[in-house]
Order: sequence, then structure tokens, then C-alpha cells
Amino acid sequence: MIISLPESMAELKDFLVHLDKTLQDRITEIARRYYQAILEEVDEALARYRGSKLQIEHQRAVWYQTCLGPVRINRREYRDRNGGGKGERYCLLDNLMGMSKYNHTTVRVQELALETASQMPYRRSAEVLRKTSALNLAHQTIWRMVARSAEPHIAKERQELQWFLETGEIPQGEGKQVARLMVEADGVILSLQREKERKAEVKLGIAYEGWEKVGQDRYRTVNKTIFASVDSQAQFWPGLSLKLERTYDLSRIKDTVVGGDGAGWIKEGVSYVGGRYQLDRYHLHKELCSAFGRDKQIKGRIWRACERGDVAAALEILAEALKKARGDASLRIARVARYLQENSSGIGDYRLGLGAECQDLRHTGAIEGNIDKLIVRRMKNQGMSWTLKGISRLLCVRFLVLEQKLTSWLEKEKQPQIESLSVIPRRKVRRIVTRLSTREPDDWVKARLPALYGPHASRPWVKALKSLSEVFA
Repeated sequence: MIISLPESMAELKDFLVHLDKTLQDRITEIARRYYQAILEEVDEALARYRGSKLQIEHQRAVWYQTCLGPVRINRREYRDRNGGGKGERYCLLDNLMGMSKYNHTTVRVQELALETASQMPYRRSAEVLRKTSALNLAHQTIWRMVARSAEPHIAKERQELQWFLETGEIPQGEGKQVARLMVEADGVILSLQREKERKAEVKLGIAYEGWEKVGQDRYRTVNKTIFASVDSQAQFWPGLSLKLERTYDLSRIKDTVVGGDGAGWIKEGVSYVGGRYQLDRYHLHKELCSAFGRDKQIKGRIWRACERGDVAAALEILAEALKKARGDASLRIARVARYLQENSSGIGDYRLGLGAECQDLRHTGAIEGNIDKLIVRRMKNQGMSWTLKGISRLLCVRFLVLEQKLTSWLEKEKQPQIESLSVIPRRKVRRIVTRLSTREPDDWVKARLPALYGPHASRPWVKALKSLSEVFA
């Protein structure tokens, strides 16, 4: 490659400021040529080692989307001789690379695009990838990647859930046993588009084994499992239970605590996971504040009664306050009383009676932060609206990323489809890759700066540029 030398100092300054980008572009171009040469030679080897029933029909070029940018690959297409003139067509190189007919994208490109899309809007994802890498993908392309990657995973999970609901058969899991499992659930409302309804509730559930301290008054959950669903209420708890059964033996866990804000569908989870209900202290405190504002004395009395599980005492204090209240204040106090009565089974602190064991236990309430981090930040506000399929697909990809399972899932989907069509030895492919990747660069790789050898070759700034050019010598 030839890099021309700027004539003025202003142009030289601009050249040096953008030198890293210039070198990156040139190096990427060299890597694309290596990539093309390796794959086309592998395609030739596939033609020599192909099965006897395959006949070469023609050679056709296609663009592979790689992390080096788009690379045009000439590869052969074959037809099955046994099928006569209407035999099925195959492309051995595409099959070996795990490519489909209309999707010639490498695993690494999909991984980058999906991880970015799981954190920010599709348009912003395309812009970030374009500015930070050699990828130039349209936001619609990233949207289609999310759909193609998520649909098989969603279909697989729904099939397993349907089997679980019909047969009640518990799948083979790790059988992990723990002393206590904390389970929490909550929902968040998202706006819809192109659907009959205007809104939909996404239900989120988390399960964890405890807490560990990560700073002053800061804790994080241990071995967290996450599950979300936008489907009907009847499928949420079976789906979460099925996911937990893959890790835990729920029948042998002595104490399972189900935390929530008092919604009826959350309380139903107690029967699915075999635990006891605990009212979330965040929502209890919120209700008390709405009724009594800054009156710390009466709030403290009700709070202490609730902590002891003495619902009758708490209701008695509310009844006394209700006699003195007027107008809207009386309505708010009456609402708190109904709230305590409806959640009386989960009012008492679950740690009561545990003795010294409760020193390492905390209140429930981790679900509030998880709702924000896992769903709200990516899928709510900012004028966003979704289809039901779009919510399910993005949640699937987002959770695969957070659970560090995305790469293994993509590689599984990219496995060669037809092993028997070619018997090329793996050592042959390794030799091709090793030979071409270690080959000395051709003349088109070598850099030359003609002006470095002109009349100004002895000047300091020219010597500095010459030392940079020696990197490619």
C-alpha cells in the first residue's frame, strides 16, 4: 500500500491525528484478502474431497459478513446426481461455515451485533458498530439477526414448557441442593404497536441463594437465575419453575421464600415452587408513606407490628388513625388497611424464629433493581413501543447475553448441516489456514512512502515518519 506524504504542516498534523484510523483501514483490507484467499482454497479442497453423488453445477460469488467487513467469496455450488435434473443444490463451503441460503454472517458478527442490540436501540447499535469497527450493518439487518437468533430458542423453550404442562415430567437437571432459595417477581408495563392492546405487562422473576457484600452497605445476589415472559399469567410460574428445575432440586429445598408487591399472580407462585410468601418491604413502606407522610411515629408503630407479623395490632393502629382523619387522608388510610388484610400471610418478617442464622439474611426487594436494569433501561421510555413478538425476541437475546450463553447458542446454530456430503480431512483445512496465514505479504501489502527518500529525508519529522513505516517493512 502507498501512503502519500502531506505537503504542508497543517495537512501533516491532520494526517498524524488520523494515522491510527488509516493504518487500521489498511490492515483490515489486508486481513480481508487473507480471509478470502483461505476460504477460496478451502473451497477448492472441498471440491476435491466431495462425495461421489455431488456434481459441480457452477461457481458463484457471495458476500460474507465478517468482523473484517464484507468479503466477496467465490465458491462452488453442487447438485445431487441421484436426484436427476431436479436434484437438491448444495454449497459445501456455506455448509462448513454454518451459513444458510440467505444468511452469510459469521458467528462473531452476530455476537457483536446482538450484544450491542441488547443494550441500546437498533439504530444506535448500527451507528456504534459502524463507528467502532469495520461493520456497516443497517438497523433492519440487526433487527432480523435478533429475530433469527431468538426464534429457534423461543420455540425450543415453548415446546419444553408444553411438554412439562401436559405430562408433569420434571426434566433432568443438576439437582443442586441449597438451604434456602429466594424467589421474587414483579411486572412492568410496556407500550405496544400493531397489536389489539395498547399495553402489555412483562413479568420478571429472579431466584437467588443469598447475598454477598461488595462494598459499604452494598450487596449483590448470589447465583441469580432470571426469567421473563410476556405470555399469559398461567405460563409464567410453570416457565420459571421449569428453568429452576434445570439447576435445583426444588423438592429438597427446605425453605423457599417468594417475595412480591402483593399482586395476586405473584402469590400463586407459592404453590408452584413450594414456599412461603413475603410482602416486599419496599411496597409496604411506600403504602405507609402515602398514608402518613412525615409522621414517623405512627409509621414506626405500624412497621414494628408488621415486622412481628402482628397484623391485628397494625390494623388497630390504623383504625385509631382513621377516626381522626378527614377527606383524602381517610381514603389513603383505609387503602393501607385493605392492603395489610389482603397480604396478611406475608406481613411477618420471614427471618423470625431463625435465630443466629438470620444475621446473614436481608429483606426481599432485589426485584426492583432488576426490573430497572433488565427491562426498563432497554425497553421502556425513549418513545419505544413494541410488538409482542419483538418483546419476546429481545428478552431472549438479552438474557442469553446476560447469562453468557449467546456464543454457545450461536455456535450450536452454526454447526454444519450435512456432514456426509464431504469427507475433507480436518488436518487438510488446518494446513491451508496455517500456510496462508503465515505467508509473507505480497507486494500489495508492503508500504512505501516515496517522499521519505526525497530532498527532505534528513529532517526530524521525516525521520519520525520513516520509523513508523518500518513497521510494515
